[in-house]
Amino acid sequence: MGAEMTEQKQVRTEEIKAYLKAYCECMRAHAAEMMDQPMPVAGEELFALYEKTGNRLIYEEVYFTRRKMLAVFGCLSILEGKPEYLHKLEEVLDGICEEECWALPAHVERDSDPDWRIRVDLFASETAQALAEIISLVGDRLPESLRVKVRDNVFRRILEPFMNSRPPYNFWEGGDNNWNAVCCGSIGCAALSLMQEEPERLQPLLERLERSLRSYIGGFSDDGACMEGLSYFVYGMTYYTGFADMLYRYTEGKTDLMEQEKCRQIALFQQKCFFPSGRTLSFSDGDSRDKYKMGLTCFLAMRYAGMEIPPVSCAGGFDGDSCYRFMANLRDVLWTQQYLERAEKGTLPQAEKNGEERGCDVLADAQWSICKGASGGGMAAKGGNNGEPHNHNDVGSFFYLVGDEMLLTDLGAGEYTKEYFHEGRYRILCNNSFGHSVPVIDGEGQKEGGEYSCSRFEADGRGETIISFAGAYGNDKVKELTRTLRYDCAMETLCVEDCLTAAKLPGGAPESSEPVPMSENLVTQFVPVAKGNTIRIEGEKYACLITVEELEGSIRWEQKKHMNHKGLEENVYCISWDVPADPAAEKRTCRFRVEKILK
Repeated sequence: MGAEMTEQKQVRTEEIKAYLKAYCECMRAHAAEMMDQPMPVAGEELFALYEKTGNRLIYEEVYFTRRKMLAVFGCLSILEGKPEYLHKLEEVLDGICEEECWALPAHVERDSDPDWRIRVDLFASETAQALAEIISLVGDRLPESLRVKVRDNVFRRILEPFMNSRPPYNFWEGGDNNWNAVCCGSIGCAALSLMQEEPERLQPLLERLERSLRSYIGGFSDDGACMEGLSYFVYGMTYYTGFADMLYRYTEGKTDLMEQEKCRQIALFQQKCFFPSGRTLSFSDGDSRDKYKMGLTCFLAMRYAGMEIPPVSCAGGFDGDSCYRFMANLRDVLWTQQYLERAEKGTLPQAEKNGEERGCDVLADAQWSICKGASGGGMAAKGGNNGEPHNHNDVGSFFYLVGDEMLLTDLGAGEYTKEYFHEGRYRILCNNSFGHSVPVIDGEGQKEGGEYSCSRFEADGRGETIISFAGAYGNDKVKELTRTLRYDCAMETLCVEDCLTAAKLPGGAPESSEPVPMSENLVTQFVPVAKGNTIRIEGEKYACLITVEELEGSIRWEQKKHMNHKGLEENVYCISWDVPADPAAEKRTCRFRVEKILK
């Protein structure tokens, strides 16, 4: 047994070494390609597109190409220091210092804010962190005049506006989501890179950032779940741990932002989001094909026993982040190298084996139930409320995977447009109830807002989940709506029972002489085939059969359009049928079974 475990560990180490080699080769290939290319111009015409049309992608494509050049030549100048990399880096640094605004158009209001050019948003703070760390680590291999220019820009645009403000600088300071982690983490890293010779200014700033970041950690549920989804966990925790690492080293271990138990629970959240096939949880604005960051994961695995590194095939490469965040790119190399060194020495923390491998994870505080199936797929269901961060109206929803194919889907994030984050959000399919596998009550979906919620969530960790969520609909005619899901991890069958109880008048009669209309709604991205009381959904490799008990009437489906997070149009098929009322007209019960079948 010991020899087998040693061999598996060596294989994993060799896989990570191969990943790291490919990562660095990718950066060098991009450097060769971009060496003679000028930086694309992020000018007024493109900046104004968002204001005129709501489209974010066109300007951001140019903006993030510029950040890609910063990441490529910044990382390679630090890691390898070749003269050609340093020379190109000079051009890139100067070009970014000449940008009119480091923030994105979606985060500024030019009409009402005369100081819009100085705006500490996610991407302006990320830019400051990158520039500050680059000139700190590259040092006098860059011209002094350029280093002064970069330093002045970082102070003028980010550090001084923040330090000269009274808390909170903006909504994100002291907030409970990743804006806090990214902005404060970036500011902290930039300050530690540039201000160590000014302790009288640096120390109050660090204390202010620490206070703010406590709220970020407080925003995770007690079981470590990030309600915004896996990609947002990766994003925020990259900047939190980057700052925590620098602060730990600066204080010689006296300040450790990673020591609390909740941070360990947060770290372990990542592995719960991965199904064995590599697909991921896509609740809220998540992504069912998400990737993890190797550097962040290695850092957390060096710190916490029980932290697992998912299959290397699920790690994002250098091109895995279209924003090319320097913080993560450099640490994908440095932290992974540190992990490999510790693995060779045998000094990584060891988790205690409990002898039992669970097929289901229950995040009771987040109200998520996640079951892993024998083919590598599984089922996940959620309770919660409709006022969560990056909310979708999806209380009581579920999805179903066989292998790596999501046959009943959760669409995850749509294209980020102006409407997506304003009053039109719930007109967008992936955000409203009709884009999720939840019942439709009286012709209506669920309502948005934290008061529209689940009143009961129970999961036994063996495949049974019970969710009561009448409150998500805000319909006075409904007393109770309970969904019971039973998933068999070995057989990969899912049995669903929905039971609606009508409200009664004070005299005891039903609220209305007419039963409350109810229909089911299931969502897939494969063309369904309905026949009698069955629906066949066939993916490229796998298939499932849905059987509806006691069906009255016919099963129907409608094709709809979904703009995915990359701005690409996809087909979505919404399957529905009416749920009959029992004779008393107080209850409606629907049972259906989803089972894996051969293609």
